[in-house]
Amino acid sequence: GGSPETLIRALSRHPSASDLTVAALTGGTDGAGVGLLLEAGIVKRLISSHVGENNHLEDSFFGGRLEVELTPQGTLAARMKAAGSGFPAFYTPTGAGTVYANGGIPVKFKEDGSH
Repeated sequence: GGSPETLIRALSRHPSASDLTVAALTGGTDGAGVGLLLEAGIVKRLISSHVGENNHLEDSFFGGRLEVELTPQGTLAARMKAAGSGFPAFYTPTGAGTVYANGGIPVKFKEDGSH
């Protein structure tokens, strides 16, 4: 796969790792990739373009323990490239003029499932 499994495994067990913001193409799967970090409960916010294969992610999101920002794959790649090059921002028309542009989608649910 494309995940640095050894690094992720070590980070998931590190005693001082907490409240991480993770940017990844997917939310991983149960027991692998970013999924290990989610299962360890050390991810506060996930920025990803696909989150459909991880049951723990779903439970954490709807339980109010995880913020999720869904980002189109190309935009996610452009954000990473821009940040790595020192650019603080860039423009993409994706989502412009939609409910997403105005914050219409809840980012975090409360523990009772409401938002």
